[in-house]
Amino acid sequence: MLFKHLKFTLLFFLLAVFSPLQAFALNIESVRFGLYQEKTRLVLDLDRSSDFRAFVLSDPYRMVIDLPRFQWNAGETKAPQNGGVLATRHGNLKPGISRIVFDMNRPISIQKAFTLPRGAGKPDRLVIDFANVSPSIFQQVKSTIHGSLDTNKTTQTAGLNLAPPPAPKPQKDQNKKPLIIIDPGHGGIDPGAVGPSNIHEKTVVLALAKELKRQLEASGGYRVILSRENDNFIKLTNRVKFARKHEGDLFISLHADSLQNKNVSGASVYTLSEKASDKQTAKLAARENKADLIAGIDLNVEDKDVANILVDLAMRDTMNQSKFFANTLVNTMKNNNVRVLESAHRYAGFAVLKAPDIPSVLVEAGFMSNRKEANLLNSDAHRKKLAGALKKGIDRYFDQVRKNQRI
Repeated sequence: MLFKHLKFTLLFFLLAVFSPLQAFALNIESVRFGLYQEKTRLVLDLDRSSDFRAFVLSDPYRMVIDLPRFQWNAGETKAPQNGGVLATRHGNLKPGISRIVFDMNRPISIQKAFTLPRGAGKPDRLVIDFANVSPSIFQQVKSTIHGSLDTNKTTQTAGLNLAPPPAPKPQKDQNKKPLIIIDPGHGGIDPGAVGPSNIHEKTVVLALAKELKRQLEASGGYRVILSRENDNFIKLTNRVKFARKHEGDLFISLHADSLQNKNVSGASVYTLSEKASDKQTAKLAARENKADLIAGIDLNVEDKDVANILVDLAMRDTMNQSKFFANTLVNTMKNNNVRVLESAHRYAGFAVLKAPDIPSVLVEAGFMSNRKEANLLNSDAHRKKLAGALKKGIDRYFDQVRKNQRI
């Protein structure tokens, strides 16, 4: 499995939270962006002054910030639409050092990087100004390191008599093909949305799932399992349990929505969030969530407060991975002539996306309420085209996963 197991997360939680010797070096309180005519300004609010290291990377384009090991209190990062930031990820790089990665959709250069001391009611801040540049200029500046943090020193643990870390849990064979779990929505007594000529959502998404499975397996790079192979009903909880039982590396739930406005058409991709991105998405999540769901983990043997934090720790990285995958899918569909909605990556509290350790997205392939689109979704040719775009997005995602593992 390419991502952390819950047992490892629990071990990390016990060592990092309950050990009095493992204090965080600092807290990241908030992350803010400001757009200016010739630059974008990134501001990290910190609870204390800190050394840092910042630089840019390519293939794909990224901006990286290294800091002493921190506690992330900033919540979800909201980047401006025109700022070039696709997604934000953060985590431990090595003992005593943590890393923040901003995935960019264009080459950039860091113009300035500096800290500001607290004062006038403002906290300590790390400020980074960056601007768009040409690929040729990027090649000239990408080796520049800003800041003075020495990542070869584990400053956080200096002077502490720490016990040696536990032996790492044996990992699965890294050469094993990633396992993709495809979840055709609805089924059986639940037809989902019903389009013109009595076309059912459950039917078209099952056909799309089988076509995507065929293309992925034909590439020779993946193992693929469908949550349902025929017209049967599966509870939302069991869909999540299915993905976790098989230790999937990626979970894709396929749907085709319906709206009162029959003129709306286009695909979209949804990720998990406590707060919906818009009213329409909130209503969609409410329709899909027909039953409450505990977030995909057996909490019966855990203390309630500890278990809640454990789920939060596990899901934080998973949600960042999910958002990156969603943005990758949207861009790939656009580049392969698949019509998508405006602001096609949206988010809400979809129960089916709540596996804490598997990056998960819900793909709305189109609208059954739109006659033309419903007929397209019911055609083999369109499903083949759509599955091809999704397969390319999956390829790009795992290319990035493998590159991240080599950082």
